Amino acid sequence: MHCWKTINLEKQFGFYRVFLLSSIIMMMVFSLIYVPINLLFPNVFYDNHFMGFLVGLLSIYPLHKFFHMVPILPFVRKMKCRCDRKLFLLPIVSLRVDQPISKYRYMVALVAPFFILNGILLYGCFHFPHYSHYFTMLLAFHTGICSIDFIYAGQLMHSPKNALIEENEDGYEILIYQ
Repeated sequence: MHCWKTINLEKQFGFYRVFLLSSIIMMMVFSLIYVPINLLFPNVFYDNHFMGFLVGLLSIYPLHKFFHMVPILPFVRKMKCRCDRKLFLLPIVSLRVDQPISKYRYMVALVAPFFILNGILLYGCFHFPHYSHYFTMLLAFHTGICSIDFIYAGQLMHSPKNALIEENEDGYEILIYQ
């Protein structure tokens, strides 16, 4: 096997540019979701469960990482976890599998948190309209986190069909058979 391509967004674009892109996507998603929800449900919003919102905000990132792991559970014994700090307090957790994974399984692992968590948050928007402002903020925050995953998935889509994905310190390597 040989490396077809190495993907590392931090080296390619820089952490702050990726963070800015994620923040812009987060604001756009909030604007595009909040207005239609507000037009569909012109109810009075309640703010009496603000602590629940804060708990939800703090649990989005760990749940996001957990749903990344679910499609690759057979490889959990070969997984390594590393935590870095960015912007003085922002923890960035990276899960790395020391074994090559098929391209399709890896892409499912990349997009699984988006569909699962955002589906739950949209369900909350429509079934608890008095708290839809909380759910749209959580939805926008989570979509901002997922934007990086979609950039990786977009780059993986153009790789060969039978490619394997291996993670290392330099990012992701797309491996193909010679």
